[in-house]
Amino acid sequence: MTDTAARGVRTAVVALAVIAIGGATAAAAGAVKLSHHDDAKDLQSQVLSVARQIAVDFAVYDYRHIDGDFTRVANESTGKFKSQFVSSSAGVRELIIKAKAVSKAEIAAEGLVGASANHASVVVALDRTVTNTSAPKGQHDSFGLQIDLLRVNGHWLATGVKPL
Repeated sequence: MTDTAARGVRTAVVALAVIAIGGATAAAAGAVKLSHHDDAKDLQSQVLSVARQIAVDFAVYDYRHIDGDFTRVANESTGKFKSQFVSSSAGVRELIIKAKAVSKAEIAAEGLVGASANHASVVVALDRTVTNTSAPKGQHDSFGLQIDLLRVNGHWLATGVKPL
């Protein structure tokens, strides 16, 4: 092989290597982009799931096990909101028991307001029926909640639940 032919082969090999490296880099960038998209979808799904559960737990109660119902919401909460919830639920506990109140609720719709790695906000619409000694056949209402979440030790907890 002549020097000119050898240089041509080397040039072709270098060009192929550059093309291969460029293709691998583009594939890796695409995979990272897809991975970030998948991570965002996972985050959204996780946040919506937690918010739905907190909304239902917040709206559902039964006088026969009201302490457990209140404890469940407190365990899904953190910070100032948790303190406020514990205090206010203690204030209505006896009224719920005296009225033999039972609240059943289901999610009508939900939407993500925003989410980052450690903070999220979700709006949830609920349909609820409450029975008690004054309304034994039940009273139906629909309402919305905005639930603000904070990731604490890998778990999403409510930092606020506001009626809409």
